[in-house]
Amino acid sequence: MLFGVINEKTDYNSTNIKLYRTPHSHVTNLLFTVFRSLILLLKRPKHFLIIFNESRRYPNLYEKWIWFSKFIPIATYSPDIIHFQWARDLDFYYFFKEKLGYKVILSLRGAHINYTPIIEPRIADLYRQSFPLIDGFHAVSKAIAVEASKYGLDMNRVSVIRSALQPAIIESYQPFKKNETKPFKIISIGRFHWIKGIKYAIDACRILKNEGFDFQFTYVASNAIDQETQFQIEQLDLKDEINILTALDQSQLFNLIRGSDVLLLTSLAEGIANVVLEAMALGVPVISTDCEGMKEVVIHKTTGWLVPKRDADAISKAILEVSQTSEADLESITVNAYQLVKKEFDEADNLQKFHALYQRVLRE
Repeated sequence: MLFGVINEKTDYNSTNIKLYRTPHSHVTNLLFTVFRSLILLLKRPKHFLIIFNESRRYPNLYEKWIWFSKFIPIATYSPDIIHFQWARDLDFYYFFKEKLGYKVILSLRGAHINYTPIIEPRIADLYRQSFPLIDGFHAVSKAIAVEASKYGLDMNRVSVIRSALQPAIIESYQPFKKNETKPFKIISIGRFHWIKGIKYAIDACRILKNEGFDFQFTYVASNAIDQETQFQIEQLDLKDEINILTALDQSQLFNLIRGSDVLLLTSLAEGIANVVLEAMALGVPVISTDCEGMKEVVIHKTTGWLVPKRDADAISKAILEVSQTSEADLESITVNAYQLVKKEFDEADNLQKFHALYQRVLRE
């Protein structure tokens, strides 16, 4: 069962998947919610009252209604397990565990574990209250499970299941061929946000320019450039060396990665960055900061290059080292990287691990 608002129609091509949507249209949502409420009142009236009271904690009538319409289908169709994809969602839905007794699995991912509870103490308190009582956890990396253990989860309830790569990406691998023409092409992919560490990539570009290294740095972002980054590029006189792109589709993005000499990740915190896995699957060398789960896939000089966080000098030295590495050695490293992602991020294997997690939680 999948619950929520459908923003983009998806064909799951399976009779085992049932969608219970919250309609965009307020009129349609009203009709759906009234119908579902009547069913719940007949089947489990106490659950209806609990949901009604939970909805009342929101500040205005509109929000009360929106959250009520989101809660009602879950209680009406009553799944055996509720699997929340984002830890922050506990702020809204934890009462399904606490007051209605549902079994709950929580996914441990990126920002919601690495820095949200640091920035928002209220969320840290919520995690400390709820994590010891959650029935099971899915962690995208070992490192993020360890980070989440600070809030009291039982590590015996954690299953590390890495985010699977689509088979089509795995099958797109091509042996790496070193490009001897200049400039040396560096690509990064992310968004303009402090956690992505883009300022350190730009500082590294200034170091490379000072050393006379001929390069082109392309940053592909999912949002518009912020003023701080724009000013940094201007002040460091890097307008000719840095290219900012946005709104690329997947095929355009993969073509850019394939045409690059190295993919660079400068994040300050990550679970495991999909973009690094995709570059490894495509056969392109990678440089990554040693943040959290990245150390589990980027093994220094074996599957890529690992550098310290917030260290522009180390980033620039790693870029120079990649540029000076022989084609044979680069091919060996990229083959190692490909074999790792092919083994550890296999879709069929991950499905089996999720099935085992669900079965374990149901038995307990």
